[in-house]
Amino acid sequence: MSALGKEVVDALARRRVGGPLNLTVDEVDKILSGLGVPLRGAKAVPVPLRATRIRFSGTKWLKPDHPDAQGHPLVDAADLPEWIRPVVDQLSPTVGSDVDGPTPDVDEQAGPKARVPFRFEWSPQPGVNGIGSGRNLRGKSTLLNVLMWSLTGRCPQFQNDVRSWIEHVEVDWAVGTERLRVAFDAVDGVATGRVTKVKAAEPDASSTVLGQFDGADFEGVMGSLMMTRLRLENIPVWTDTAVRVHAWPAYSSSFVVRANQLDPIVGNEQTIGVRMMQMFIGTDWAPVQAAAMTARRGMDKARSAANDKAQAAGEAVEASRSAAENQVKDLREKIGTLSAGTPDVQVMLNAATRASDLAREVHRLEAKLIAQAALAGTARQQLKAVKARVHTAYEDALAARFFHHMRPSVCPRCAAQVTPERQAAEPDKHECSVCTSELNLDALQSDVIVAASVPDELVAGLIAGTSGSDGEDGNAEDGPLDEVEAAQTAVTVAEAAVAKLTAEIAALTRERDGAAARVEVGSELLSAASERRALELDLARAEGALGALTRSSDPAAVDPVDPVQLAVVDAAEQVLKKWVKSDQDPMLARISADIERLTQSFGAENLSGFTLSGAANMALRENGVKQKYSGLTDGEKLRVKIATAIALIQHGYVEGIGRHPGFLVLDSPSAEEMPEEDLATMVKALQDVAGEAEMQIFVATRNAAPLVELLPKANRVVAEGNSYVW
Repeated sequence: MSALGKEVVDALARRRVGGPLNLTVDEVDKILSGLGVPLRGAKAVPVPLRATRIRFSGTKWLKPDHPDAQGHPLVDAADLPEWIRPVVDQLSPTVGSDVDGPTPDVDEQAGPKARVPFRFEWSPQPGVNGIGSGRNLRGKSTLLNVLMWSLTGRCPQFQNDVRSWIEHVEVDWAVGTERLRVAFDAVDGVATGRVTKVKAAEPDASSTVLGQFDGADFEGVMGSLMMTRLRLENIPVWTDTAVRVHAWPAYSSSFVVRANQLDPIVGNEQTIGVRMMQMFIGTDWAPVQAAAMTARRGMDKARSAANDKAQAAGEAVEASRSAAENQVKDLREKIGTLSAGTPDVQVMLNAATRASDLAREVHRLEAKLIAQAALAGTARQQLKAVKARVHTAYEDALAARFFHHMRPSVCPRCAAQVTPERQAAEPDKHECSVCTSELNLDALQSDVIVAASVPDELVAGLIAGTSGSDGEDGNAEDGPLDEVEAAQTAVTVAEAAVAKLTAEIAALTRERDGAAARVEVGSELLSAASERRALELDLARAEGALGALTRSSDPAAVDPVDPVQLAVVDAAEQVLKKWVKSDQDPMLARISADIERLTQSFGAENLSGFTLSGAANMALRENGVKQKYSGLTDGEKLRVKIATAIALIQHGYVEGIGRHPGFLVLDSPSAEEMPEEDLATMVKALQDVAGEAEMQIFVATRNAAPLVELLPKANRVVAEGNSYVW
């Protein structure tokens, strides 16, 4: 039976909205435990965190003309280690990686580099420790980055050259009564090593390995070791969609105040500024309140999602109803456009059969037509050939009659005169009057002049042709004329057969097309009837769906949250809010007064009337006018944020209730328009606070004079003039 459960039971019994709810304390405790809400507050006792020794070593790769390169061997660029080569052309003439100076120029000349081994070791002291230099870019921020690297497990934003130079790191941390040593080797920012527990009195004695890491798991190892030892609790925060748990990265980042990271006022995570402040102030019920608020927001998110789902379902119903109405309308219109006739299936089948038979007959006649057309073509070719032969024979006969009855007077070759005496002598001398060849006597008697050397068959033909040359005896042409007439008759018969087949095919085609048209009409009617039936069935379904959607109401939201659980966690949140506020408000008033005192001691005397609220907001006055933290200049924000961090730590330690380990890093505070005298005032104020609260504070600044003047030698690392910190 918890005090929280008892108070929640009383609150539920008194509630007005929804009426009283009667539960037992055990029932409430069970509900809260099931929701991940602790039943008891955790007493916050600060566990000191101190850096007792820092050591790192490696190799600088410098240009040959660098002052620190004198006397060191030169190495050709090709012989450099592989992880050095990508950055060898970006080495700056400086050693550090401070953020309070300009980015060094890039050396684009690849060439030999001086190999300069280095080793740095320092034992920081309790209280204020200073890291300073006379100029920028002298390694101040590198020292702080190495320190935070070993604490957080996350490689900081070194410059490329410095990250590649660091090869080994060892940092000893005092965590309460334990001494932990974080030692690792590094290759271009990737760490491999382990965390060991060493005996403070015998640092060189055997040690116990607490954790090992290789690369990405470094941060996880440090988080698991440090969260339990510093008694820090996870900070659950509900985001838009789920619970996000903030742990070691959020806590460790709040240990550092940088001039370029001034929002929010507490820590460096904007979304958990309130939770971080509550943790550091140390109210017992702050973690429980955070858990209750996260559980309640999760329920709100689930309920909101259910409402959105119900609304979306209602919109879906309305959309479905509209779609159903449109579907019914479209189906009715389609049915109205269909033909109303009823098909005669037997007539359609008979027509289909007739069309099929006619198609086959047309195909048979078309094949026969092709063959008959070929025959007609052959007859025409034969007729043409006969006519050509008859014509040739006729031409030959004409030529023979012409040439063999010629009486030439001149030789066609030599133009010599053929005398009448020679022509008259042909019958007597039996020789041609032109070429004097011997003549055929038989042909000569038939008045045909032909040489005796001409073959007998040719002579006989010439004699026969000459004897019928007058055309009185028509029997000579009977043979050729009969052949032409026979060929012509064959052509006529073939073409008549082609014409007949063509006519038959045309008639059958028309009949076939008519039968096919009757089939198509019947098919359209049959298809329309089938389509009508299908559409009528679809219409019936659509009308049924429309009726169901019209009768149904919009879906109601189904609440996924148990109303009893919601009432319990809501009441618990209200109870815890009151408890935290009652514990926190008096302390916030005292912290606000200290913030004002510290801020003014840091040189911001125009700021007054500070009020740090439970929402981690800061209200104040600037020259008497109301102002907010967000409206201050960066220089003013820096002073206020440092003062707030110190005040939170101081009150937690003085009253023994805070969770802050008392470790704070201030990186380059003088970068925000802080004169040297204000920096000296700040260092002095930090010394006073550290003496009261047993803090360890690191201040890195380019104004080294206040550090030399105010801090003991063991508490400072100062590079004067053009010297380097390491």
